[in-house]
Amino acid sequence: MFTRIDRAILRRLQEDGRVAYSELAEALGVPRATLHRRVKALEREGVIRRYTAVLDPTKLGYKFLAFVLIRARRTVPKEGESSQVTLARELLERSSAEADFPWIEEAHIVTGPYDILLKVWVREWDGLTTFLTAQLPAYEDIEHTETILVLNRVG
Repeated sequence: MFTRIDRAILRRLQEDGRVAYSELAEALGVPRATLHRRVKALEREGVIRRYTAVLDPTKLGYKFLAFVLIRARRTVPKEGESSQVTLARELLERSSAEADFPWIEEAHIVTGPYDILLKVWVREWDGLTTFLTAQLPAYEDIEHTETILVLNRVG
């Protein structure tokens, strides 16, 4: 059962995973030992899986964000995972390996008329155009896509 303190700890660690325990304990109004014990319990229980850097894509030269919905063809699963998961993994791996491929920050398997949701960053609009008209259509397992362009990020 999560307490109010647990929720506050998690919220703050999501904002800044490197915050000092002393600073966090003071901000939450709890003893440092209590904070340390609660954080260790949250780690042990798997609530906190890891600490990671949160990147600012604009500082890396990425100016535009789009969400790309993909309807995938149903094929025989490879190695026990669905064809949708396999396709999403392939796209993520290619994104990491190839400089001319957009940065896919996230890939999700979703419900509804589409199977995969990609969070895609591009440096220029022509990069998105190439992704949508040349790179994605090269995948036989992709049946249809729909793209949502982000105008402003809130929060």
